[in-house]
Amino acid sequence: MDKRPGWSVDAKSCSNERLAELLVLLEGSEHRAQLLEVQREIVERARKAGRTTKELVNGLTRHVAKKDRAAVAKEWSAALGISEEEFRRTSG
Repeated sequence: MDKRPGWSVDAKSCSNERLAELLVLLEGSEHRAQLLEVQREIVERARKAGRTTKELVNGLTRHVAKKDRAAVAKEWSAALGISEEEFRRTSG
């Protein structure tokens, strides 16, 4: 069984600053699994700090035009554990 070489991210051991750096570096890359891991860790930490899904969606879409929110929904819905449709309804 051939396995493509790659790398992994231990997001749980990263500082908040490092997670933000990784998020920027991974956005738009082919490393979807690593990006999702970083996004999920960011969401988990935010929820532990008391943020609701609505607050997180609002934060992610605060400075995004309504016509561009579908792209944000596609990018973040899995990390939030909601569907893209639910993301769009929540950001409405």
